[in-house]
Amino acid sequence: MIPAPASDPSPARVPRLLRFLGLHMAAGLAIGVLVASAMIMTNLAGLKDLLIEAQEPVLAMFLLYAFNALTFGSVCMGIGVMTLPYEGTCDMRDPDDAAGRGPLPARDRAARRSANGSPSAGKEPSSND
Repeated sequence: MIPAPASDPSPARVPRLLRFLGLHMAAGLAIGVLVASAMIMTNLAGLKDLLIEAQEPVLAMFLLYAFNALTFGSVCMGIGVMTLPYEGTCDMRDPDDAAGRGPLPARDRAARRSANGSPSAGKEPSSND
């Protein structure tokens, strides 16, 4: 008799970046819900009165909460991504491009022009040339 394979004791883990983004999204959603609640509770710009008098107050409240949560969630995710540490140099060239035809930083373009003896070594090419 063949023994049944043992179940994996360690469940599949969510990748670090997805956990990072999920945490920031959850924080942003919570902030968005709190802001929408504060807007209604303080009757900001007569919003509470408008919701009470609306024909479909549930739809209006759903839209208010949903779009606040979406906005603040996206902002928190963006802040999280933009504040990630990055130690490497930013090279926008494609590493798989064997010919090296990717975009070059400005200093490399200037060095190439001066090496070729171009008269406009320090200037960007214009459309008039």
